[in-house]
Amino acid sequence: MKDLHKSLGGVVGTFLALSTILGSGMMILPGISYHTLARSAWMPWAVAALAVVPLLYCYAWLGQRHPSASGVAHYAGVAFNPALARTAGTAATFALVAGIPATALTGGHYLAEFTGAGALTWLFPVLVLGVATAVAYAGTGVSGRLQVVLVIALFVMIVCVALVALGSNGVRAPATRLPPSGSFGMVLTAVFVAFTGWETVAFTFEEHKRPDIIPRVFAASYVIVVALYALLLLSLFATVDPDDDGLRSAPLLLLAERALGGLGRPVALVLVTGVITANVLASVLALSRLVFGMARDHHLPAALARLRERDGNPVTAVVAVGTLLVLIAVLSTSGLVPLEHLFTFSGGVYFVLYGVGAAAFARLATGGTARVVTVLCAVTVLGVTLLAGPSMWLCWGLFAVLFAVVILTRRRNAREPEPERTRI
Repeated sequence: MKDLHKSLGGVVGTFLALSTILGSGMMILPGISYHTLARSAWMPWAVAALAVVPLLYCYAWLGQRHPSASGVAHYAGVAFNPALARTAGTAATFALVAGIPATALTGGHYLAEFTGAGALTWLFPVLVLGVATAVAYAGTGVSGRLQVVLVIALFVMIVCVALVALGSNGVRAPATRLPPSGSFGMVLTAVFVAFTGWETVAFTFEEHKRPDIIPRVFAASYVIVVALYALLLLSLFATVDPDDDGLRSAPLLLLAERALGGLGRPVALVLVTGVITANVLASVLALSRLVFGMARDHHLPAALARLRERDGNPVTAVVAVGTLLVLIAVLSTSGLVPLEHLFTFSGGVYFVLYGVGAAAFARLATGGTARVVTVLCAVTVLGVTLLAGPSMWLCWGLFAVLFAVVILTRRRNAREPEPERTRI
């Protein structure tokens, strides 16, 4: 089987990472955390930002040395065995298949609420998923350039809105009083989702021209993400009362209206549409690469590993992924698949995959730095798992069940005799 075409540079790779990370979490989580903890909301964000660093170090190290479209599945296979590789890849596929439609549906709900056009609840997800599939079909180069434009425009808009809000209302210093442990743990578990997405970016590493710059891609995108979240929190502190119920559903709308007055609603609409579109574009591209990698490794039907001759784009995987995502979005809008279940499952499984990546790093990396990073990762994974409670424990349990099924299937196939050949 052929490898994917090397077409990504460091700049496009960084914007691709930003598109993947800045999704629906940016639109909701700053408001929920502020509503719950008032101006102490910065504390769980700071803890999550620090806690994710060793996990990002693991993925950057693995991506630089083992770039593959299979991402965490490939790392698990190199470090451990094919059974764990297949389990990790299957779990990642399930998580993205659940999470991408959920993100698109969030945008649909936002737009329907803002405009009063109820049809947008289902129409926007279908349209944005269709566009994302078409862009991924066009190729990584087209997708990357489009995401650069989108992210730059969004970043400029968010920074301008935040600066206007701070300039007209002044800066209110964050609180230093520790919040109740129960509320802190609940918010920490939620905001950790805002720092996931780099594991999804790993599925595009095979297309990087220079894998050696992957750590710099991670570092640059991390700094930008942390700065953007900090700016949003400070802007909310300055302009919105923490008791405002709108923080739970539309914090960006509140911020834009307080900063820009009558222009706030259209600006918020553009921001929501842009953030969701950029995230879905990047995620569909990444999922198609994962499906291609899994097919190439014989974990999915071989037809999904076909590459288009002129540019090495796995268009069969792209079409299959796009069709499935649209179907799930339609089923979810009909009420058959609850939206909150998609988010819970996707976020939980992806945290489990963070743990799998950290375990692969611990197995492959050597030296004093590797040991320190391994310990920090173990503390982070264990701490977040305990704080998250039953929903996270269920995801670990599902991963264990999937691993057991893969083991049993491989053993059964190994015991089955080859079919006898007919003699002529």
